[in-house]
Amino acid sequence: MGKQKQEKRDVPVVWRDDFLTGHESIDEQHKELVKMANEFYTEIQTGGVMARVYFIKAIQSSVQFIKTLFMLEEDLMQKGGYPFFEEHKTQHENFVAEVFRQVHDIETEGTPDPSNFAGFLQDWISHHISDSDKKLAPFYAGLR
Repeated sequence: MGKQKQEKRDVPVVWRDDFLTGHESIDEQHKELVKMANEFYTEIQTGGVMARVYFIKAIQSSVQFIKTLFMLEEDLMQKGGYPFFEEHKTQHENFVAEVFRQVHDIETEGTPDPSNFAGFLQDWISHHISDSDKKLAPFYAGLR
């Protein structure tokens, strides 16, 4: 029996209902984050200079969205008395720092590698939302 061929995905992140936190605004913003990640991936598949230009422009325009999402989450964590606030906030800071590091690398080294960046986004979004953000659901419920 030979190796099975892995099916290529059209997008790096597929929305799953287990990402839902129970807070409508946070869930909508998480869906938007998944959509952005998939748009980045699709656009940088073209390769070459246009992929690099699109990538940098898209990241720069999305950073404010991400920071706003993180500020909302962090505000809710504090209001809900989430005991692991500092750890969660550090995860957010590390994500933003890694995005900036990758942008810097692309600005200085050239064309983005869609599979590397897509893998980074897929791993972070999938693990952070389904693990860390899901732990916030009981605290969000207490804010209603």
